[in-house]
Amino acid sequence: MWTDEAHFYLNGDINTHNCRIWAKEIPHVIHEVPLHSHKVTVWCGMTANFIIGPFFFEEPSAAGPVTCTVTAARLESMLRCFVIPELQQRGILDTTIFMQDGAPPHIGRCVKQLLKQHFTNDRIVARHFPISWPPRSPDLNPCDFWLWGYLKAIVYGDNVTNLVELKNAIHRHVRNISPDVLRSAVENAILRFNLLSENGGCHIEHAM
Repeated sequence: MWTDEAHFYLNGDINTHNCRIWAKEIPHVIHEVPLHSHKVTVWCGMTANFIIGPFFFEEPSAAGPVTCTVTAARLESMLRCFVIPELQQRGILDTTIFMQDGAPPHIGRCVKQLLKQHFTNDRIVARHFPISWPPRSPDLNPCDFWLWGYLKAIVYGDNVTNLVELKNAIHRHVRNISPDVLRSAVENAILRFNLLSENGGCHIEHAM
């Protein structure tokens, strides 16, 4: 099961460092905009047969749920209360191989202890484990090279106007991904693995 997190922005993200105003006089009109667009942070885990998720990293507030930063403690809570029960319900916790990339929250002590308890070192592919996921290798993770791009293309096509609509659209479109589509994505991942092996671990962009 490949896993990953992604940000879905409501209005897009603008790099203000690349915005310049050239004028003969100092402008006296100030236009204040948020530093960052409103967003949700989503986690998903996918196999060739099903997707677990989406899970949104957020905390309650007086105004409603607020997107929060992914920390080791929050990730451990998500795994313990959401992912592991899902795998147990499917009856495959003891056979699932769990993959995650090298993001700092993924190697927090509490996260590593929980993963070892339920997957053992033999069924974990991650940094700081005997089987390490290659660093800086998004082209090998179907979540990176397919899932997030696919979801964003159709979610933003819904013309969502607020975070509730954005979350609902993500939920709906994740649920609508068919097993045939998942199998196709994983077959493409296997093709990438084979090409990588044939090229001695070098870049494979020229072959894709």
